[in-house]
Amino acid sequence: MQSMPRLEIWLKELGLPVDTALIPLMCLQTAFFTPWLPPETCYQMSRLTVWLMAVDNVLDAPDAADSAGPDRTPTRVRAWHRVLAGRGSDGGSDDPMARALAEIARGLHRDGPPELTAVWRKSMHQTLIGMQCERETARTAAAGGGVPQLTDYLRHGAWTIGVEQQVTALWALMDEPGLPRRLPVLLGALREAATAIRLLNDLRGHQREQSEGKTDALAIGLTEQEVYQRAEAGLENCRRALAPLTAAGYGSAVALERVALWHARMYHRFDPVRPGRPATSSLPGGPGSAAHDRHTPFVPQPREAPAMSIEQEVLDVIASGGQCDNAKLAELFDRLEPVDTDLLLGTWQGGGFEHTSENAALLTKMRWYGKRFVDADHVEPLLCRDEDGTVFSYEEMGLATLREVIYRGKQSTAMVYDQLPIIDHFRRLTDNVLLCVMDKKETPTDFFFHLTRVPASLPQPSGDGR
Repeated sequence: MQSMPRLEIWLKELGLPVDTALIPLMCLQTAFFTPWLPPETCYQMSRLTVWLMAVDNVLDAPDAADSAGPDRTPTRVRAWHRVLAGRGSDGGSDDPMARALAEIARGLHRDGPPELTAVWRKSMHQTLIGMQCERETARTAAAGGGVPQLTDYLRHGAWTIGVEQQVTALWALMDEPGLPRRLPVLLGALREAATAIRLLNDLRGHQREQSEGKTDALAIGLTEQEVYQRAEAGLENCRRALAPLTAAGYGSAVALERVALWHARMYHRFDPVRPGRPATSSLPGGPGSAAHDRHTPFVPQPREAPAMSIEQEVLDVIASGGQCDNAKLAELFDRLEPVDTDLLLGTWQGGGFEHTSENAALLTKMRWYGKRFVDADHVEPLLCRDEDGTVFSYEEMGLATLREVIYRGKQSTAMVYDQLPIIDHFRRLTDNVLLCVMDKKETPTDFFFHLTRVPASLPQPSGDGR
């Protein structure tokens, strides 16, 4: 809470459209997210939260067109995109939103590693794109047009609820070794959480959104119970994906879980409406209602940590980039469920459990990145990085196909190289993490490795062979 006086001065000096009475709440939520981070980091996060609320007031308010002018708002948004891309002005701009955003971006770029600040910048671009889409949707509805598809609405809604922007900024500001390696799992969990919080926001603010001519999940056709169940499932999926990382004490996962918990609880209790607008009635299914026990999203209760299972231990090794012996991996491999073709489709980032064998040395020399399963008859088994880090499909050793194979007593989809005497076998650790073994003819020792799904929201590797 040391940030409160500085934050109020900063807000007033810039003249951002945010009620100063909300400053204690913004500082409190930042302290709740990551109580272990220093005050300066909390101040940076609180400034970002202020800016996100301000941009919502500018773009999402029903009187946005009147306050900013129908022609000026798109110009302002383009300027904010330029600031995020490092091409915009800061102190010389007459737009307080642009100046504030430039200060926030400079702070993150100064203190955060480039690969993590890039993830944050992408999320900020997306929130601006999503808010513009929401404005256009509102105008279309006001003119008698239709509503968007639910999938499109939820994609943009996850961008604009603010959760992804807060969490990716926290990741950039925390000094956590190896965090970029955990991004595929973390980003998948983050998308689940952001979508769930958007749905809870829709439940809480539905009456207000209706009065302002806005579209939400209920206006598109979901019932209150369906919205609540989807939110509950999303938060549970987030928790399950993060469980191995939170059990291992990774701050990146703990922060995401605490951000999701804060927002879920907040939308149970009140609607953080714009200044001067009345709050709506209690949340359907919320505290005190008959449906509360059936539909409340997860609120973790303090409990003793259970002993870590082999699955959790191996997931932790994967997340940390550590090593694990073959005997333990073989025992786990035989316990896990097989996979099918549908589960495999997509791009996966790979890694090994040791670094001394001939296979491990070869993959390191090739700068192996992972695999891409296009369909059963087209697999790119050797995605590699070139000198500048770009991922490409290395095809000098041929491609591969997927076939049903019985291995170690279980039938499962396996990857068969077209030109090499090698079959890769897969077992499911989670829907997004696989334990794998390379079965190479005339090689007595199995080579275990792992694959982690690359979310569709991340840039996909190029498909050109080299």
